[in-house]
Amino acid sequence: MSSLLQVKASAGSGKTFELTRRFLQHIVRCEERSPRSPVCLSSSGGGQAWGDILAITFTNAAATEMRDRVVGQLKRAALGSPAPGLDLSPEHGRLWTDTIVRDMSALNIRTIDSLLHLVARTAALDLDLPPDFQPVFATEEALTPYLDLLFERSRHDESMRTVLRSAFTALAHRDTDTGFLAGEKLLDQLRPLFDAALREELDDLSSPEKLRQRQEALCRQAMHDANHLLRIAEKHDLPWQKKALAAVTAAAKGEHKNSAYFSKEAAEQLFLKRASIQDDVQEAFQALAASQRDMQNEVPLLKNALWLHPCIQLARLLAEAFKANRQQESGIPGMLVPRLVRQILESEHGVPTALCRMGVRLTHFLVDEFQDTSREHWTALRPLVEEALAHGGSLTWVGDVKQSIYSWRGGDAELFDSVFDDARLTALAPRPQRHVLPSNWRSRREIVEYNNRLFGQLDQKDTALAALTAMLPGQFPQDLLLQAAKSLAHAFSEARQGCPDTTPDGGTVRTEQIRAEKSTDLGEAVLERLCALLRDIAPERPWADVLILVRSNAKASLIASRLAAERIPVVTENSLRLAEHPLVVQTVALLSFLDNPGDDIAFLAVIAGSIFRQHPEAQELADTNLEDWAASPGTGPLFRRFCQRWPAVWQSLLAPFHSHAGLMTPYDMVLEWFSRLDVEARFPEADTFLRRFMEVLYSAEEKGQGTLATFLDHWHSKSNEEKVPMPDHMDAVRVMTIHKAKGLEAPVVIVPWTDFRAQPSSSPVVLEREGLRMAVHNRKETGTAYFAEMIRQAKECIHLLYVACTRAREALYVFCTATDGNNATASQALELLLENAELPFDPMPPSGGREAPDAPDEPKPHPKANPAARPFDASWRPMDWLPRLKIFRSPLRALARGRTPHAYGAQGQEPFFSPEERGLFFHFCLEHVHCTGDACADAHAAVIFGVRHFPLPVPASAAERLTRSLEWFLAQPQTALWLENGWPEHPLLDAAGNLLRVDMLVPEPWGPLILEYKSGQPDPAHIAQIRNYLLCHDAAKKTLSPPAKGLLVYLDLQKFQMVDAESVSALCDHCSVPLPREVRQ
Repeated sequence: MSSLLQVKASAGSGKTFELTRRFLQHIVRCEERSPRSPVCLSSSGGGQAWGDILAITFTNAAATEMRDRVVGQLKRAALGSPAPGLDLSPEHGRLWTDTIVRDMSALNIRTIDSLLHLVARTAALDLDLPPDFQPVFATEEALTPYLDLLFERSRHDESMRTVLRSAFTALAHRDTDTGFLAGEKLLDQLRPLFDAALREELDDLSSPEKLRQRQEALCRQAMHDANHLLRIAEKHDLPWQKKALAAVTAAAKGEHKNSAYFSKEAAEQLFLKRASIQDDVQEAFQALAASQRDMQNEVPLLKNALWLHPCIQLARLLAEAFKANRQQESGIPGMLVPRLVRQILESEHGVPTALCRMGVRLTHFLVDEFQDTSREHWTALRPLVEEALAHGGSLTWVGDVKQSIYSWRGGDAELFDSVFDDARLTALAPRPQRHVLPSNWRSRREIVEYNNRLFGQLDQKDTALAALTAMLPGQFPQDLLLQAAKSLAHAFSEARQGCPDTTPDGGTVRTEQIRAEKSTDLGEAVLERLCALLRDIAPERPWADVLILVRSNAKASLIASRLAAERIPVVTENSLRLAEHPLVVQTVALLSFLDNPGDDIAFLAVIAGSIFRQHPEAQELADTNLEDWAASPGTGPLFRRFCQRWPAVWQSLLAPFHSHAGLMTPYDMVLEWFSRLDVEARFPEADTFLRRFMEVLYSAEEKGQGTLATFLDHWHSKSNEEKVPMPDHMDAVRVMTIHKAKGLEAPVVIVPWTDFRAQPSSSPVVLEREGLRMAVHNRKETGTAYFAEMIRQAKECIHLLYVACTRAREALYVFCTATDGNNATASQALELLLENAELPFDPMPPSGGREAPDAPDEPKPHPKANPAARPFDASWRPMDWLPRLKIFRSPLRALARGRTPHAYGAQGQEPFFSPEERGLFFHFCLEHVHCTGDACADAHAAVIFGVRHFPLPVPASAAERLTRSLEWFLAQPQTALWLENGWPEHPLLDAAGNLLRVDMLVPEPWGPLILEYKSGQPDPAHIAQIRNYLLCHDAAKKTLSPPAKGLLVYLDLQKFQMVDAESVSALCDHCSVPLPREVRQ
């Protein structure tokens, strides 16, 4: 028999228990032990298998909890203690426990997103999607790559350049923020438009020309009516009120200014009392008042639509590009999936085909948190539900409208009761039922009674209306307010809960009022009181008992910073983010420096961090303020200054990693860094974070991001998603947003701010006015759309208060916060409800309690770790324990050239050594030259070191030739100074934004000199290359210094050639010949 059942579950009423119980009731009715639907419907059990029973939860965490509860209740039934309402003998309990535990993956408990993604994936080819597509929950992630392509295309496409120019022009004329990060500002405007563009909601908008024509027509009409009234008044010689005349005169000149005189009821209110007003004057005034109303109502919308249009055009271009390339995309925006599923299921034979592909029949649906389900999700799911009801299945939906707080994610609380109005569903199940869970199993009696008195009164329409009115600024349409009050009263109609006999008496509830003149003063007062309260609580409870609930992550960060400063251990969602941990920050800075040695900020983060600076071998830095040193005047990259100032520290800790940059994967590099600096032993408390970071590095390498550059790109875009699981038994105060705390509980709950404010969404709304279709921001001028949104937000603020106040088990503390003159917040509604319930504010008690233990901001080295105690080999290099061929800058190049064992020196022959590898080897040797004045000895020492440490085998003949070339180069009079003062691998940007690297940039007294090392014979391409370097260098310089010159160093030929923008010297044996005169002297 098909059935529809609504379960209304207030906070703490045992919703998950009830959902689990009903899920198990369906399972134990199945006689089949297989989770799959039998092929033959006439088989025992009526064709129903336990895999056909589907429970849909709101989050993955809730799905995991429900799976655990299902198995737990079956185990209890197997032990002879089944849950109430679950008729299951111990024997059957053991059978079902064994059956389900053996095939847990078939236990159909999942989120609605995962269900819809499964349906879409089975029909991927029909939808022109790659079968292995992955949902992307941030639409920006899918569309931003196309923005980068559009930027690139704009270099050569004038139409694309016009679109971008229009968008940035609109930003420049409207944006009041300081700064020059134009790309990020453009993204800020595009983000709210992406979803609407993909849904095609922004199509068929009126053109900017039509919008401007309408705006100009309104302005002309207003000017005409103002001038007409002035002429009529002058004709009748009417005495104007001074301010009224100024307002009408300004309107006649086209100056649009809001004035109270245009909203007067009669023309006589614009003139002195002795004036005699004729009918034509009244008519002229009425016409002016009407045109001014049109100006006030429409012109702001038209201006906003014109301002948004370039960004809308850009968002549509990105959406069209994505759709055109959808078949090749691996990531599909999650907001598209419900539409795609609906498209599949509503097609002919769509539902049977989808069920066949999934291998299930889905006869019973149980949906949790239904009040937060979006209309798009429900519309996509509904055909499956209808199919189930048509075959004797059921739908059970559980939720609580007064806990609906996810409207910003599309949650539609009206769906909770609208199922009863669905004619097609009720035709299949004609006797729908309602069930209310009456008792609170979470909180102590005092807390339950407090919430009953506080929120139970909202079931009265007048009280609900007063609470909403207190939260809304200005005047709102009365019909919308009355409708919202009725809806709010219905949501709280069963807010009063009973207490089971097992509920302990007692419990603590304190409501304190904190007011201040300014918001900054209010924040300080709240934090002071919060810290005092925590010290009062501390002697009686562990810190882990305390949960602090706030509305935003910004407030959570504010509290966390203050508690850390007060040495109160605290954990927030952000503090568990991998990217926020100090040691991870320092390690990423190391990778950034190795990828780009010119990144001074990254290098400073490395040497000033605790990993490096507190290492025993870096004791020389102990008395130096590194920030001041880095800010002091100096030439060259910061790392060059560092190795000159502290050469021993550089050679010991950093030089080995710098010399191997590019030769190792990020995973290997970090593994060696942690090993070399004994990070695990020195920072044992950070072990969880460091291990998780190593997992991220390994996973990135598995996905092909095995270079420093590719990993850093991945990290910068994805690092905010990486989190460390909450450590078990961590004694720290938890700070969470109310949204994250939904469904959770804690012994002690503190709500430090209640001044929640209703604010319109940043997403645009599409309006039609006077035959024009336009997209605008939702502001007061939009009318009904604005008022409806603000009322919905006000209701949600009350829901947030209810959710926050019902998380506590034993103690609840609420601070009713407000600033002087700052009305229209949830605090005003709370004050009203407290007054009606005769619940007075509690006085603030004197603070006391224990001193909080130390909780330092940054991990300190473990006292038992003593890296200095173990001997260190000065010749150590990262990954020395691997065979040398393991490390190679690009191993695929050798394979591409078809190398054989013979090429690596087998059968007694010398290894093949390409010109490119000779160049790499020469650069490697130059990096390790120590100039002593003896060119021959220095060259031999550098080549011997290079042969030992270069990642490829070096033929003896090549090493001999390179020794001669290096000896010749080191014997030049300027070489020692070049190597000492020059900047190797100096980066330059060309006009197209491409990164170039010169072999050496040397600051000479006469100007900059660019050295470029070459092997083989001279080539005109070498001259073109170095002239390009000169052009880029001179274009980037900020002073009037002389133009740069280039010097080609031909190693095999042992020749020099000077190049500048206009001339090229002859090949010379000695570098002194082509250099400018002042250098030769």
